[in-house]
Amino acid sequence: MAPPLPSPRLLPPLLLALAGAARGTWSVVAWPRVAVVAFGGSVAINCSLVACPVANGTLGLETPLEVAPGATGTHWRIFRLLNVTRWDPPPVTCWGHCGDEGDKGDNRDKATAGVIVYKLPAGVVLEPVAAVAVGDTWNLTCHVLEVAPVSNLTVTLRRGTETLGTGRWQPGDTQGSANVTFGRPLTASPGDNGQDVTCHAELSLGHTGRSSPRAAVPVTLEVFALPAPPQLLVPSLLEFGVTSAASCRVTGAFPVPRLRVSVALAGQDLNLTVTSVGDVVTAATTLSPTAPGRQEVTCRAEVATVARTARSLLHVYSFPPPLLEVSPRPVAAGREVLTLRCHSDVTDPPAALLQLLDVPGGVLAQGPPPGLSLRLVARRDDDKRRVGCRASLAVGDTQVTKDTETQLDVLFPPQMSPSDCPRTLTWLRGTRVTLSCGATGNPPPVVTCARHGVPVPAATPQLVTRSRAGTYVCNATNALGTRSQEVTVRVESEPTLTERGCPSHVTWVEGAVGDFGCQAEGDPPATTLCSRPGEGPQGGPRPKGPVSRTQAGRYLCRASNKHGVATRSVLVTVEYEPHLGDRGCPAWRRWVEGTPAVLSCAATGNPPPRVTCSRLGGGDPPEMILGTHPWKGDPRPPPTPTPHGHPRSRGDLRVPGEQREGNSAEKCHRQRGVPPGRRHPPRGPLGHRPPGWHLQRGVRGRGVPSPQLRWALPPAPNLLLAPDNRSVTVTAATATNGGRYTCTATNPHGHRAASVLVHVQESWVALVATLASLGATTLVALLVAGLWYLKSTACKKGEYNVRDAEGAASSHRPRRHRPRRHRCHRPEVYGIQLAPPPP
Repeated sequence: MAPPLPSPRLLPPLLLALAGAARGTWSVVAWPRVAVVAFGGSVAINCSLVACPVANGTLGLETPLEVAPGATGTHWRIFRLLNVTRWDPPPVTCWGHCGDEGDKGDNRDKATAGVIVYKLPAGVVLEPVAAVAVGDTWNLTCHVLEVAPVSNLTVTLRRGTETLGTGRWQPGDTQGSANVTFGRPLTASPGDNGQDVTCHAELSLGHTGRSSPRAAVPVTLEVFALPAPPQLLVPSLLEFGVTSAASCRVTGAFPVPRLRVSVALAGQDLNLTVTSVGDVVTAATTLSPTAPGRQEVTCRAEVATVARTARSLLHVYSFPPPLLEVSPRPVAAGREVLTLRCHSDVTDPPAALLQLLDVPGGVLAQGPPPGLSLRLVARRDDDKRRVGCRASLAVGDTQVTKDTETQLDVLFPPQMSPSDCPRTLTWLRGTRVTLSCGATGNPPPVVTCARHGVPVPAATPQLVTRSRAGTYVCNATNALGTRSQEVTVRVESEPTLTERGCPSHVTWVEGAVGDFGCQAEGDPPATTLCSRPGEGPQGGPRPKGPVSRTQAGRYLCRASNKHGVATRSVLVTVEYEPHLGDRGCPAWRRWVEGTPAVLSCAATGNPPPRVTCSRLGGGDPPEMILGTHPWKGDPRPPPTPTPHGHPRSRGDLRVPGEQREGNSAEKCHRQRGVPPGRRHPPRGPLGHRPPGWHLQRGVRGRGVPSPQLRWALPPAPNLLLAPDNRSVTVTAATATNGGRYTCTATNPHGHRAASVLVHVQESWVALVATLASLGATTLVALLVAGLWYLKSTACKKGEYNVRDAEGAASSHRPRRHRPRRHRCHRPEVYGIQLAPPPP
């Protein structure tokens, strides 16, 4: 039922103003404009005067429907429509006038309101849906009962939250309520299984804004799939009393949890173990027939409303194994006869064939049931021989066989073959072994071994030493006799290198033939190779050719055989005679005058030689000590260097070298007047003349290396310098030639200078005397220079003897050698002298 209209006081001022403006001054308003009422119900209509200036006014309602007055006010009045049962009532009219003018037409106003009668659905019903196979299509149908007006009805079908379809209807010719049906087709898919389908009906009352939704009871969809029959895996043959596994597999079933699988044997359901992986379901069981014969195995799979069945035929047979008898047992070889019997019990179906077999060889005899018999002469080779009895049974299209086997027992005396008891054994020293010697025989023989009558333990391994090599006697004994066998034991060992066979230190003499002498102990004999680091191994114990000092050093000897490798380090020392060469004891020495020096000579030899030096032609002065090389083991301290150039240090030196074996000597030369290789700064002029000396002076410079001479002369045009700058010549001396003449000698070790003051007399007597004196001086100078040159080139060179490598038994004093001037090859060494000419 619709609620009553509110008081005009509650209407919006704008609505009242609009109504008054339409009338001019006042008007009549009906609310609601459309009254909605349920069939058989009631609804209120509010009639109001709007903008009436007076307090008295009149309001009324014109309608064919039953009306009951309701509440009233100054300018409004409520009328209630009662028991509305017409489906299509006409509109109702509110009328009114303002003041006391009565019912004048110009003072009266009207307002109409429509009336809609409705009926909510008596029910919403969704037809049930049966289980549907995947891929099948069916219709979803929804019924809406007793609803009006139909034109205001909306029906919606949903699957879960998905809308499947919506239905609406146009106004019909019939009046009153009606039943409405709405449906949609749906194709089943695995995703539809378990989904809820719902139907919603909604009656909308149009511009009133009112609606009345109704929903049907949801329907749950059931979708299934069973595309293929199950696969039954069972054997085709099964022996009575024997169990066998069987399984039934269903593939593609949906949904898997609702799949039902059953397996039956001869109509009896079996216990199952069901597992599933994806859409594959496997039911496993065990077949245990209760009687022989042909029996059917079935597997049935069901899901929803569909079921599939698989069948298989099982042949159950009864087949006990055949019996095999051997008599007598045991039997002696070559003396008795064996009897073999093969027979079979009752089978279902009956057995077809019996065979006596030589396992695993061929057939000895065959025939039909119930039995076979065979006689054999016992031999030694028949011991442990296997024989069998085979029975064959035809079951359906299959041939079934069963075998029974046994082993023959033939007695014979002991026998010892090389494979059981080798005649020779090889053991490795240091291991633990047992002397094992086997024998064949029946009964099994007892084997004992002894050496020189002393039994050898057969159960406990013994340590192998060289003493265990030798010959052993082994006896095999059983109830039928004894057999003996000799066993020779050889003991082998890995190689070893000892001081006795391979000394760690070997001494060779240069020029002789060296021998390592490395022999290894071991069996089999070891191969020994020796080499130095970085060199290949030598093929034998001797070096190729005579020994040289280059072969000294440490060698690694390696001995090997099939049992191992041994190594040993060998130090080889090569002794040789001493030798003094230019490298250790140069024949020439060069010293610088005034600097300390040591005369040392190094000699080569093994053992290391002792070298001493002595001077030829006389001893050294107390203030000069000529050095000796401080060899290892020499108790004497090293020499103290002394300044060179001592006036008495000139002469010849002898350098002897001492060693145990051999001797040699070398000579080193020196120039007389200057020690070998000495260097010194230039020397200045020798002697001095008074400043008033008027004659020209010759210049002689000495030094090693030879100095360079420079002159400082008076400025005169008639002065001539000699090519070697040793003299100055004055031609036609004049007064300009007077003055100081200075000569400077320079080499890398220093410089010296000397000067003389020259006066020139102008008289002709003095001139003649000067010229005569100058000529005589020049002649004397030339003679002195010639004699000095001969002396310096022929006599100032000497020799040094070096004696080395003298043994204690052959020691002798060094011989003195006279100077041999024709062997002097060193260049002339001299100093600078400014010497006056002779008077």
